[in-house]
Amino acid sequence: MNPSKKAYSIPQDMMEMEPTGTQAQAAQDDTSSSSCCWLCLGEGPDASGMPLVRNCSCRGSSGFAHLSCIIRYAEIDGRNSYQSMGNIGAAFQECPNCKQEFQNDLRYHLERARVSFVEREFSDDHMLYLRALIHRVRVLNAENDADKAEGDQICFKMVSTIEEMKSDHSESEWSGEFMKMEAVVMYVIGLFHMNVGSEESLQEALEYFGSAIYLFTLLGDEINIISAKKNIAKIEAKFSGEEISHDEGNDLEFSKRQYKYWLGKLGEQHPITIRRGELLAHALYCSNQGVAAERLLAKMAALSRQVHGPTHNCTLSATSALKDVKDRRVFIDSRRQWFHALKYENDGLSCVVRGPVVESAGGSSSSMQEEHMLTLSLPITDVFPGPGTPVVCQGLSERAHLNGKIGDTRGFNGGKFEVHFEEAGLEPAIIKHENLRIVFELP
Repeated sequence: MNPSKKAYSIPQDMMEMEPTGTQAQAAQDDTSSSSCCWLCLGEGPDASGMPLVRNCSCRGSSGFAHLSCIIRYAEIDGRNSYQSMGNIGAAFQECPNCKQEFQNDLRYHLERARVSFVEREFSDDHMLYLRALIHRVRVLNAENDADKAEGDQICFKMVSTIEEMKSDHSESEWSGEFMKMEAVVMYVIGLFHMNVGSEESLQEALEYFGSAIYLFTLLGDEINIISAKKNIAKIEAKFSGEEISHDEGNDLEFSKRQYKYWLGKLGEQHPITIRRGELLAHALYCSNQGVAAERLLAKMAALSRQVHGPTHNCTLSATSALKDVKDRRVFIDSRRQWFHALKYENDGLSCVVRGPVVESAGGSSSSMQEEHMLTLSLPITDVFPGPGTPVVCQGLSERAHLNGKIGDTRGFNGGKFEVHFEEAGLEPAIIKHENLRIVFELP
């Protein structure tokens, strides 16, 4: 058996761009007959004909408002916050009712309104202006011509603003928050050019990421250094036409650090933390730690559904990832092919499988078209779990204490699997194929 690497779609990294607006796929909440704008109390469209909108974590009939009303509210809140040294962008980013971030089209339009507001009323506050521009460029779709043109203008404005700020400060003064802002600007511009994807843009992205790494190094920001280096590796791999090589151990450690950081900073319910949890689950999955990955995704999906609702981006993404990791891929020895294992039958002596699974040109796996799929019931001696598959031990006599213990498969040699157990204190063990059963639903 020569197991191929399992893979599922990588979740959106919060350090990357946050595409919304024109390319967002999640549906906006529909208004009900009892819905009204929580700000003006008006029912139906506003004076310009724009309908009620809601794209946050509100439920039922709460949270609906006219975009124009939200913008007016955010501007008033922004002015008050500026006087009290608060965050003037909070009401442009977060629903005052559910205290969660706006998303999709609503987020897209509000970030544009935020830039206009700052340009109109706080043009002399360079740091405020840069923050607004950074948030705006992160929601643009670089593949859309209008968004790309706007992104190019924003990148120019950010660089010009940084240069103007530097001219007002001596070299010794350019440290701390100023240097951190410059580093983030370089990084975000690099992301935008990377997403544009042309050869010229990718070359520019390399330069900006290089500048960001230099500044992050001076600041001692290891997490963002690693993020920038990963993006450089992606670009270089694209230029060379080779697949990017991953150090799964480093990827996993990096993902753990990121999740821990955001968990401590924002709490477990925040969308950023949930998405970081999803990224950690992906790293666990790619390290063949299927049990830990599935349990973490189940937690993220349930938490997101409870807090943000079933149609929120975080919920949809975590639920989709959970479905992917619950796929039990097995190698059918007699056919020399990979299949999806569905269930056991005949008192556990046979396994129902469906497939085969084929490798695409990019190396990822996909199922054949439905009409060409086979459903077979095969003896368990012909069905071998893939790497990282959750399994349970049974029928062991010499190591009977392992019977009923759940773990995941790692190495395979000579009809035996190396199994790493979930329970703390249990050492990995070499278990014969016939003493393992696939766990289709973790308890």
